[in-house]
Amino acid sequence: MTSEEIEEPSLKQVLKVAHGASQLARSQIRDAWSSRSEVKHTKSSSTDLVTETDQKCEELVIQHILSHFPEHEIIGEESCGSDKYTLTDSPTWTIDPIDGTTNFVHQLALSCVIISFLVGKEVLVGVVYDPLADDLFWAVKGKGALLKQGCDEEKESVSIHVSNTETISQAIISMDPGYGWSSKEVESYCGLQSAILREGVRNIRVFGCAGLNMAYVACGRLDAGFEIGSWESNLGPKIWDFSAGKLLVQEAGGLTRDISESLSTTDERPLDLMGRSFFVAATSGLANSLLGIIALDR
Repeated sequence: MTSEEIEEPSLKQVLKVAHGASQLARSQIRDAWSSRSEVKHTKSSSTDLVTETDQKCEELVIQHILSHFPEHEIIGEESCGSDKYTLTDSPTWTIDPIDGTTNFVHQLALSCVIISFLVGKEVLVGVVYDPLADDLFWAVKGKGALLKQGCDEEKESVSIHVSNTETISQAIISMDPGYGWSSKEVESYCGLQSAILREGVRNIRVFGCAGLNMAYVACGRLDAGFEIGSWESNLGPKIWDFSAGKLLVQEAGGLTRDISESLSTTDERPLDLMGRSFFVAATSGLANSLLGIIALDR
């Protein structure tokens, strides 16, 4: 089945289900927000946290999706854990019930629910929902990216677009260290951050939430964002972290890049959904400048 075979009404239904699932997670997250969540266990490292709310939210989202599309495949963060997953051509949903769990545990209001829908390994619908700010970012392939602020049914969604920032000196960039704290990983991250600072970047932000990093690039709050990892180290973001954001940024006029291997400013491969890194930027000029710095650091 290809994206052309998914008719418009079907994608509208998919989007409606994704919106509904995000609101179910919203209720769970907001109910748990008032009391500090207990860490239930960890995944790839002692800093990769899981709470009971993560698990409850994923269960609610999966149940909601399967009640409408019982034949669809699902790749969920809590159900897959640190294991490697398989992406087929079949209709597939990816779910991150709470992206930014560490922020959530420490009551930092920088977490989101991420849901995407793919067919033929192509992202067709993406939703990133911040339940605390009540910001709903969403996109359907070929239809642009939108933002709805507030859960009022009568409130209109507005089109969003990336910034027009071309130079590092005018850019606010997000770069996250992830969960790796070995000497090599710390040295690499600090060295890269230092190199970007020396280039005169306007500022760097570390949010600890890939979904919001990418949504913020899509709406112009940030100009670029990236996180580097690999399957070999079992570190870095996964498909549920960045598939929705990939579509959001592209539909908002930005670009994504695959930074999993050797870098070249002439290599325009988009973000690899089966990789462990993400890179998004508002413009090609800014992307090329940043990619050049990353390549030198490697």
